[in-house]
Amino acid sequence: MRAQWFSEARFGMFIHWGLYSIPGGIWRGREMSYIGEWLQACFRIPNREYGALAARFNPERFDAEQWCRTARDAGMRYLVFSAKHHDGFAMYRSRVDSYNVADATPFGRDPLAELAAACPKYGLKLGIYYSQDLDWHHPDGGDPGPESPKNHGMSWGNDWDYPAHRGKRFRRYFEGKAIPQLTELLTGYGPVGIMWFDCPLTISREESGRIVELVRKLQPDCLINTRIGHGFGDYGSYGDNQLPAAPPEGMWETPGTLNRTWGFKWNDHDWKTPGEVLSLLASLAEKDTNYLLNVGPMPDGSFPPETVRVLRETGKWLERYGFAVYGCGANPFQCSFDWGYVTVEQRPGKRTRLHLIIREFRPEIRLYGLEEVVVRCWAAAEPECPVEFGCSGGRCLTIRLPERLRARLLPVVTLELACRNAPAVCTDLVPLDHVLRLPAARGTIRHGQREAAVEPAELRGLGAAGERHPAVSHCCLDRTGNLAEWHNPADRIEWEAYFPEEGRYRVEVVTVSGIHGAAWKTGQKVELAVSGDGGAANVLVATLNGRPDPSASDRCYIRGSAEAGTLSLNGAGRRKISLRMLDCPDREALAMTLAELRLVRL
Repeated sequence: MRAQWFSEARFGMFIHWGLYSIPGGIWRGREMSYIGEWLQACFRIPNREYGALAARFNPERFDAEQWCRTARDAGMRYLVFSAKHHDGFAMYRSRVDSYNVADATPFGRDPLAELAAACPKYGLKLGIYYSQDLDWHHPDGGDPGPESPKNHGMSWGNDWDYPAHRGKRFRRYFEGKAIPQLTELLTGYGPVGIMWFDCPLTISREESGRIVELVRKLQPDCLINTRIGHGFGDYGSYGDNQLPAAPPEGMWETPGTLNRTWGFKWNDHDWKTPGEVLSLLASLAEKDTNYLLNVGPMPDGSFPPETVRVLRETGKWLERYGFAVYGCGANPFQCSFDWGYVTVEQRPGKRTRLHLIIREFRPEIRLYGLEEVVVRCWAAAEPECPVEFGCSGGRCLTIRLPERLRARLLPVVTLELACRNAPAVCTDLVPLDHVLRLPAARGTIRHGQREAAVEPAELRGLGAAGERHPAVSHCCLDRTGNLAEWHNPADRIEWEAYFPEEGRYRVEVVTVSGIHGAAWKTGQKVELAVSGDGGAANVLVATLNGRPDPSASDRCYIRGSAEAGTLSLNGAGRRKISLRMLDCPDREALAMTLAELRLVRL
């Protein structure tokens, strides 16, 4: 039961705050392009110089109650504060190491203690971030060494102050600093809802297990994220700003940024709009995933004004439409929809409801495959505004949206169903609004002639920050539900779909960039085969002409698309659709990561 609150919360605030907020991405006149909290590693600043920032850290505008009030008013249900990031500086009063905000700065206070006292007043669960592996201030902090791949050209560990890699003993840091500080955090700040770990590069399975045992002993109700490493954890952490393509198994969360950085940067003004934040929140809610949205406070302890503005508008929307997000389940249909998002609200002893969150207004929207009776339909939060609906042939439900919703920001239309449980939908993949969407997560992967077995969890975890995974010889679904590691030319993916009519279709391959894959590869050759009803296969061989998606707003894992020519289908009926690569990259190169195949009727 300790996890129930997390599954219902949906929205939380991440806070990255530390000494790095003072330079704010600029060091001795040079500006970094990477995220602000990595400033010390980016410029390879010696600890003696970086630590001198502590003498300037005096955030006179810090107000824990104001932070918590802002989070609550934004509709957030929990807060995760960075107690120690990779620079090793503790943002709480630590008796283990004097390199902390209470002892080393003019501020002299414990911001974590003040947040721990304020969170319950505003209905927030307290979470604590702790970098359990990397620690640039400690001579034995985690360091995968010079042979390890770099992080955007930077060393993961501190090899500028401590270059003798072979002399480092992680166990000394682990026993002398990490475990004692974690004990302080778990015993000195009241109930802790989440321990949020990060970058398990060098930590051993035994050491990760030791931390889990410590948390279980000292805070039995505390949740642990999977970035503790080695398969431990109560819920999954996607990569930074990473979006799932399909509802995952178990509990998951996406940590995301409001601009391009986590720690404050003076010159990063690429802020998401309220509409972008809400679209991401709704998209994650329909994938049964939480959204942990980051704020990087300024060195004076205040939130950037743009942050406050965006969060205020987000809160207004959630005050009006939060019932379509909090505690709701995943989209039950086979695909997402171009016009918006779908969540399911199951109410004990009452009829089930579908909430349609409209991102792109259209006079009519259609749902295919709902096998439940719709009792009524209305525009939520709109007084006396029923919505017309009816079947338009087969299992297709047509909903006519009131014109007044056009001016609303992500309005919600609610369908009340006759059932009192999870709604039944058919599993057919069919064209809808002239587009057939074939998500990788809904396909069958084949390795040669055999159907692919479900990969072990550690192979399906591609994309987590700092985690290492064994090499794979065949493509597989990654943790997001996208098809990754496509290096073997014998691999292919298949779908079965129903075409209600014949026609010509433009073929588009939709891909995702990220840590483990390229968004698209110009010149990539693919083979698409469509067969069925006893006829010969219709085969299309094409060279992809890729391009990034200009509407992508996730700042990190960017969607792209590539056209693969046109295809003609004679007659209606069921078809088997198969896609394979004809010139796969070698295993040392980035492979294309497939999100979905689209057939757009011409």
